[in-house]
Amino acid sequence: MLSDRYGNAVSTKSQAALDRFNDALELVRLYRGDPIAALDAAIAEDGAFVNAWAVRAGVLAQQTDKLYADEVERSLRAGAAAAEHANERERGLLAAALDFHEGRYHDGVVRYARIAHEHPRDVFAVQSAHVGCFFVGRQQDLRDGPLQALRAFKRGEDGYGVLLGMAAFGFEECGDYTRAEAYGREAVEIDGRDGWAVHAVAHVHEMRGDVDRGIPWLRDSAGVWAPESAFAYHNWWHLALLHLDRGEIAEVLRLYDEKVRPAPSDVMLEWVDAAALLWRLRLEGVDVATRFAPLAESMARAAEDGVYAFNDLHCVMAFIGAGREGDVARTLEAMRKTARIGDGDNAEMTRAVGLPLAEAFVAFEAGRFGECVEKIAAVRGIAQRFGGSHAQRDILTLTALHAAIRGGMEATAEALAAERLTHKPTSPWAASFAAKVAAMRGTRVAA
Repeated sequence: MLSDRYGNAVSTKSQAALDRFNDALELVRLYRGDPIAALDAAIAEDGAFVNAWAVRAGVLAQQTDKLYADEVERSLRAGAAAAEHANERERGLLAAALDFHEGRYHDGVVRYARIAHEHPRDVFAVQSAHVGCFFVGRQQDLRDGPLQALRAFKRGEDGYGVLLGMAAFGFEECGDYTRAEAYGREAVEIDGRDGWAVHAVAHVHEMRGDVDRGIPWLRDSAGVWAPESAFAYHNWWHLALLHLDRGEIAEVLRLYDEKVRPAPSDVMLEWVDAAALLWRLRLEGVDVATRFAPLAESMARAAEDGVYAFNDLHCVMAFIGAGREGDVARTLEAMRKTARIGDGDNAEMTRAVGLPLAEAFVAFEAGRFGECVEKIAAVRGIAQRFGGSHAQRDILTLTALHAAIRGGMEATAEALAAERLTHKPTSPWAASFAAKVAAMRGTRVAA
């Protein structure tokens, strides 16, 4: 029986199919190139290669985008048709991809994690559980899944480094910045192309407000991680955030135009980053309406998808920024419908977190700053339940802080600014908020 690059038994008898599959596994783990094309090449060699169909379905389902629904279903059908020839692990991968596709994100995470427990050298299962944990805010599992799998690898073995990079991100999301940086740097030393590991260390610098170390970390290594990376836009986004912290608006706009969104695309996760960066700039008073307009045009097709509340909130940001009131209303109505009659994990995410936040951002735009702050404050502490990272969800605090300042809510603004400066004592942006709040207090006292 043949085995994949990590030593997992596979059902195919075609070495040619396995070679293409192994190529795909490397692309998937590094977020590089076109893994679907590599999987299609494997399937062309063996149309009954269940593991290839299962990975194909899983990768596409994890995009949280209806655009790929038909291809996910095609992969699941083809895999199921050949499942009698598959082993238990391969059938489990099919079932986990189906969970994701049908919106049972927590079930999918648990299923992938169970496979990884029993087959810790299945790096795709570990990675898929890891990605799923990110989507639903299972922060401890985000850290512990790759740590558990490391027991099956020796230093220097194929797959060892990418597990370190996953663990690094988990450590960061759990607030263990020292180990996050150490694991991430080791992973990058093993393979500098590992954009996920690079990004884990970037998160550490972002959370500390350490712009002087964070900017060169990303800038100076980009020649290795950026080429052929399907994840590069996100690391460029992180670099833009660090420059925004310094107030270097021209550089942020350059990075947006040349790196984060250099051309229209159909990549949902790229849209999310683009919307989030433009919203931060808009909060700072930068006119980005002409950049919001084409982004919102792309995102319009997803306004009523109801797939993932985190995406829905970013659609709202883009539509507000582009002045597309009708699309804002469409998205809110779809979210309310999901919250009212929907089932599955996204319905709960929408009810508990996504819809209140979308309403808060709409309130901000309408100048109802007190309502905005109240709605964000009510869910900010549980917002990890609808996914994203600490760095991504920081947009909630930033919006609430701006709302408090604009609404003259001195005590709230002071509290949020003090919190930020404590977490990021070397951040120029945090210092500027503290100065703005101090000015508010001075104005009141002088009056």
